[in-house]
Amino acid sequence: MVPLSAYGAGALYLPSHEVTLAGMVLDPNGTIMNDDLGNAFSDGVMALGSADLKVSLFGLPGHQNLTFAWSNKDRTSLIQDPANIARQLLDARYPRLGDPGPILIEIFDKLGLPPTAQPLNVEDETWAAVYSFEQFLWQPAGDHKRGIGTFFSAGVSDGKANPIKYSYSLGLVGKGVVPDRPHDDFGIAWARTEFSDNFVPYLRDRLELGLDREDAIELYYSASVTPWLNISPSLQIISPGLNKALDSSGHFKDLDTTYIAGVRVGIRF
Repeated sequence: MVPLSAYGAGALYLPSHEVTLAGMVLDPNGTIMNDDLGNAFSDGVMALGSADLKVSLFGLPGHQNLTFAWSNKDRTSLIQDPANIARQLLDARYPRLGDPGPILIEIFDKLGLPPTAQPLNVEDETWAAVYSFEQFLWQPAGDHKRGIGTFFSAGVSDGKANPIKYSYSLGLVGKGVVPDRPHDDFGIAWARTEFSDNFVPYLRDRLELGLDREDAIELYYSASVTPWLNISPSLQIISPGLNKALDSSGHFKDLDTTYIAGVRVGIRF
């Protein structure tokens, strides 16, 4: 929803060393392929606001953040009449049926299809909000670069223009806490994505596609072999949101939990 590259303006306010408030207004149509200032904000605005707070819990550093995004750009709504979508697909594939005639109109009526496709529903505004925090749980005395910490985030959207209604992530990270391995890191995290109930409900119900939620777990260990070489094995376990896919024969097949193992190698020159 938020453009990666866009014209806009922002401001920061720092009432103290612990608090940072930020606001920004962007062109919601911004892309890396268009630098025409004349088209900026022609379809509305994207407004972002955030508040970041540095905290010290039992003498351990951390920070918390709240971010809110809102836009009044017209976006295609997830709430649509399936019959109208079917009619649009029919028109796109068989354009001669754009003027179907009395016989086809009667057939469309019996099938519950509109004789001509209507414009898709749009949402004239959309919003999303995310709360997150990072917090050290333990640190050795006098060493702020090592310790064990945790992080968490939770996001929510209107679920009308955005297919993602809720998202969560939670993890634990260790830095330099393994005995005799002061430069090694490790982490484990879980993430869940919950889809909006408005996201293709007809297909989800009729074809049992799932699209309720997707869960992912990741584990990694980064071993500092030398001052210039790091080797990081990792494992991802993904329970996909989509339950089915088409095989080479065009038939539905079930999608199972996916396991992905990998190794990253980092070399400093």
